[in-house]
Amino acid sequence: MRSFSFLAVTLSSALLTTAASLYSKRSTAYLQQNGPAAKALNDKYATLTASSSCNDGDVACINGQFASCWDGSYHLYSCPGNWTCAAIPNEWSDGTTTTCDSPDNIEYRFSVAGVSETRRSVSDRPKALESRSTAYLQQNGPAAKALNDKYATLTASSSCNDGDVACINGQFASCWDGSYHLYSCPGNWTCAAIPNEWSTGTTTTCDSPDDISWRFSTAGVSETK
Repeated sequence: MRSFSFLAVTLSSALLTTAASLYSKRSTAYLQQNGPAAKALNDKYATLTASSSCNDGDVACINGQFASCWDGSYHLYSCPGNWTCAAIPNEWSDGTTTTCDSPDNIEYRFSVAGVSETRRSVSDRPKALESRSTAYLQQNGPAAKALNDKYATLTASSSCNDGDVACINGQFASCWDGSYHLYSCPGNWTCAAIPNEWSTGTTTTCDSPDDISWRFSTAGVSETK
């Protein structure tokens, strides 16, 4: 049994190291490729207001809030916690994604992309990210998993209190007037409670399946796609 346990731990460590290595190698190339397009979008968003004209289906960021257009007008939604809305360079595929994200992760992506949209340098940022994220992810992982287990039991007709947020069938759910209202995540992203990597706690938001899996893998919690 001791040999089996040692082997299991060794394999788990090796797989985690490999996953982290692949994550780093893939993200760097895509971030550098997609960074300029994301910056151009953010420059465009900076010129918008809630009364700007739009076409149904458009999304944007206005004053740090996520903006979705329908009936020819932008409707604004506050991001959770201290997160903010931004167009960010994808790190697993071509293109950009307009979504809510943590200020630290936004800055890290643009720093690695080589785009001057950060307060930290490329040389010291990845090291800080690695040392901080591992500890917080491991601390916050169990709480995030517990929330996702709870969300798995919910439906659009579940009872809720105004201000509650959740994930229902992969969609972001916000409660007002005693009912959940569902919003589809952008692209192939999905809704989940994820462990924060820069602070204590969790955040319920849309995120890429790869990032969700990486966070839980690093946290040591068996919650994968």
